[in-house]
Amino acid sequence: MSEFVMTTEQVLCLMARIVVASICGMVIGWEREKRLKSAGLRTHMLVAMASSLMMIISKYGFLDVVYLSSVQVDVSRMASGVVQAIGFLGAGVIFVKRDNIIGVTTAAGLWATVGIGLSIGCGFYVIGISCTILMLIIQYVMHIQEHKSFSTNTGSITINLTKHGLTLNDVKVKLDAIHITIRNISMIHTMEGDVVLKASIICSRSASVPGIMEDISKSGIIDDIEMYTAD
Repeated sequence: MSEFVMTTEQVLCLMARIVVASICGMVIGWEREKRLKSAGLRTHMLVAMASSLMMIISKYGFLDVVYLSSVQVDVSRMASGVVQAIGFLGAGVIFVKRDNIIGVTTAAGLWATVGIGLSIGCGFYVIGISCTILMLIIQYVMHIQEHKSFSTNTGSITINLTKHGLTLNDVKVKLDAIHITIRNISMIHTMEGDVVLKASIICSRSASVPGIMEDISKSGIIDDIEMYTAD
């Protein structure tokens, strides 16, 4: 059985696909890196490069056996395996902090980067590059619009009700005064006999996080606070 050998021109053509896919991944990762996300420049470049490589292997790696009558090869299986495998990497960038989920957009971006790498690996340069540009619009431009129109600042607070001599209604009144809404609450009885309130909060996106922190600190009732930024 003779081994299939590619010409130098064919090898360079396929290498160009991998390079273009890596560049597209770099552009997407640059936007995520600027926002200090867990999956940034190198991660997106590697995902795009690897998915492009897997598609090339899927399409051309079995040319020496695909025409044999005794061998049946489904060239789409490797590509579908890449799409499934990215789920594990995507799950690694999603974090749950109490009632707040962070990293979903980054995980979706990794999944989309796989699609871009696969498309360029197939030779669909225009589609892959166009999707890269579209991803930048979604991640950057739409983030700004969402920031202005829809999103809210979220966080969590801890208040020792016993130490401050407060009731739940007192806390609600004080937080309403600084435009903070309680979403979910839990009450904990400590070994010392204190009652501690833990709550998830929502406040207007129009207010800056430092401003919110300052207002909360001035209230004098909150023992611990944690604010979360949008993905």
